[in-house]
Amino acid sequence: MSEKVETITMQENGKDATFHFLATAGELRKDGQLTRWVEDHDILLYDYEGEIKAVSNICCHFGGPVGYHKAEKGVFTCLWHNWQYSGKDGSCLTHPGFPLRSYELKVVDEKIYVNLLG
Repeated sequence: MSEKVETITMQENGKDATFHFLATAGELRKDGQLTRWVEDHDILLYDYEGEIKAVSNICCHFGGPVGYHKAEKGVFTCLWHNWQYSGKDGSCLTHPGFPLRSYELKVVDEKIYVNLLG
């Protein structure tokens, strides 16, 4: 049985957008990064130079986990084949043109929400 995920609806460009609960700010502060499944999305949530960001945790090459190891100097390295991604924007550093999908976030009362469609 799947767990019911808390959602909020906010206006984005004149339209309603649904944001799903991802984690608390306290959970993120603990290690500076974490991964969570929300619906069918494997999401890597992290702090990059004081800004909370979220990208797909699935490597563009062969689907390996990008956030398995802690980022080093702002770079995530996929566990399987060492493709590297920038924490700044999810761009692929080893194979330009293969960025990770970025997710829009909202922080409300220390809760971090993600827009799975935006």
